[in-house]
Amino acid sequence: LRANLELMRRQLHALRDALALAYVLNRTLVLPHFDCLCDRSELVDYVPSCVYPGAPPGLAFPRKCSTHFVLNIHKLQYFLEPARYAASAPWTTRKPAPPLSLRAHSFLADPRTASAITDAPQRVRVLGRPPPVDEA
Repeated sequence: LRANLELMRRQLHALRDALALAYVLNRTLVLPHFDCLCDRSELVDYVPSCVYPGAPPGLAFPRKCSTHFVLNIHKLQYFLEPARYAASAPWTTRKPAPPLSLRAHSFLADPRTASAITDAPQRVRVLGRPPPVDEA
């Protein structure tokens, strides 16, 4: 369980940085497909094994997990339409920020995505020393 929490912490820190870069560069962020070392459940019984009761036998970890295992999708909607969700967001009292464009992790593999997008990836290289990671 601790290894899963540490993995989630690292992935969320990377997502925070990616969200900031997408915002500053005015780009669309394709959300990552997160890795998990545990199944997600609120059941206390499952905690020791990290496997949800009734899961297929031999469920292998690490594995890719659903975005909602890691993120609060409703709070992500605030980034998509801040003016609409700001009034009902109890965790913010500031003026809404400009919208941030997000896509699902499967966006680039989707055959409906235009080839002008999938054939022209952009690489962003950040120079300088990274800030220290909080231990909290």
